[in-house]
Amino acid sequence: VRISGPEALGIAERIFVSSRGKAGGFKSHTVYYGYIKDPASGERLDEVLLTIMKAPRSFTKEDVVEINCHGGFTPLRRVIELALREGARLAAPGEFTKRAFLNGRIDLSQAEAVLDLVRAKTEKAEKIAIEQLRGALSAKVNALRERLVGICANIEAHIDFPEEEIEPASLEEIKTGIGNAIDEMSALIEGYEEGKFFREGLKVVIAGRPNVGKSSLLNALLKRDRAIVTEMPGTTRDVIEEYLNIDGLPLRVMDTAGIRQSHDMAEREGVRRTLLAIEEADLVIGVLDGSGPLTPADTELMEKTKGRKAVFIINK
Repeated sequence: VRISGPEALGIAERIFVSSRGKAGGFKSHTVYYGYIKDPASGERLDEVLLTIMKAPRSFTKEDVVEINCHGGFTPLRRVIELALREGARLAAPGEFTKRAFLNGRIDLSQAEAVLDLVRAKTEKAEKIAIEQLRGALSAKVNALRERLVGICANIEAHIDFPEEEIEPASLEEIKTGIGNAIDEMSALIEGYEEGKFFREGLKVVIAGRPNVGKSSLLNALLKRDRAIVTEMPGTTRDVIEEYLNIDGLPLRVMDTAGIRQSHDMAEREGVRRTLLAIEEADLVIGVLDGSGPLTPADTELMEKTKGRKAVFIINK
């Protein structure tokens, strides 16, 4: 249970007692062993470790208290309820990172990296997020900005103060400096797509008409029975999503409802979601039934994937 803010230490002093029965006088960056005690009833709620981090040497640059309870749901819930009763409030989603940003401990790029780190699906995605959290992206952007500001300052100084005989940079030097900056910015922009794939996963949609083996393919890729497979067409009614890790790249694989005309309301909604998923996919895996001729549904799928990255596979 983490508490951050000017009242964090006061709340800790009211609800924590050490194993020696004493509370208060906490030293920063120190771990204390003791108990969480309800000051109203005197009841001990849990045996805990209490960690104190005084401002500004904490993640949020505020006073921070962390209470390590036993891992059960009930002791955690009771400790939180007691902290709320003593003056704390529940944090909004991402609020600790937001406070770190607002208090100047991290910049916006690093704040985004915290979320990427939490959501990382592979080790490669985790490494990228950690690099960004360390400020690698911010350092590159700030260095670019400094160089461009230097070029602008040199030009403006020469224009505004000609009598000072400031040595101007040659036109060729200015062009080279700006050209190099553009190249570096272009490389950062190009790296965004790759970073996006590692951050969000490559969206891969398995599509085709009913009963061609889409769900069987998903189960084979995952090496487990994730999707229900039957001989009856139309078994899959909704989009089923799972993640695969291929050489560090997270693949968000989606099994979809079979494309066909149907009078069933639930199946029609499933087909609508399938077509929407195809529109938003980074890659479409179209599954065809090799035991018979192509059907209008197969032709429709081919039309839907024109101009898109797609792989067609023949099953059966």
